[in-house]
Amino acid sequence: MSKTCQNCGNIFEDDANICPRCGMQYIEVQPVNSGYQQNYNNQSYNQSYNQPYGQQYAAPVQSSDSMTLGSWVGTVLLTNLFGIISIILLFVWGFSDSTPIAKKNYCRAMLIFKAIMVGLVIIMMIVVFSLGFAFSDLFTGYYY
Repeated sequence: MSKTCQNCGNIFEDDANICPRCGMQYIEVQPVNSGYQQNYNNQSYNQSYNQPYGQQYAAPVQSSDSMTLGSWVGTVLLTNLFGIISIILLFVWGFSDSTPIAKKNYCRAMLIFKAIMVGLVIIMMIVVFSLGFAFSDLFTGYYY
């Protein structure tokens, strides 16, 4: 009789206690109700998700790369209120190796956004000035 790994489903020999494919230790599972046989279409049913009821889960760990609310507020204020200084800060934080990844991505996105806005402002200024010069001939005072 061979053993079946409860983690990956690999079939291995009786004398082995560790699965050669995934390295999981074999633990023999006792059936809950010995009078009931789980057999679906002549295939054995493998419950690899057997977990004890009321299992305690570890609390989420805050990584060193995460930012606090105060850090976000400071970043948003410094990168939006101070003109050329904010653009310098966006470049420094966006391409520094010591900056947290969330702040780095935010600064890169803001640089792209500000570049798009500068492009749109230049296009709008060209349109307004060209329309102004085109209509300036209407009001020069020469009437025929």
